Amino acid sequence: MNRKEIENHLREMIVKRVEENITPETIEMDTELTLLGLDSLGFSWLLADIEDTFDFIVDGAAVIKLKTLGSIIDYVENHVSD
Repeated sequence: MNRKEIENHLREMIVKRVEENITPETIEMDTELTLLGLDSLGFSWLLADIEDTFDFIVDGAAVIKLKTLGSIIDYVENHVSD
């Protein structure tokens, strides 16, 4: 899976978990997900979505660094093989 495919999947997952009216295209790479309306429960569900979709376990120590779409893309890209 390439970076653009990962990004597209993640954008859709974020939109599904955010309670605000946003579209995948409106999510900026460096905007903190909490500013989009993603609360702690939504973030937990997002992590579960990531693990299910990309078939790996998110390291608990890494969670604190996953604050933006860009940081999540980087993390997933480093843990998914083509």
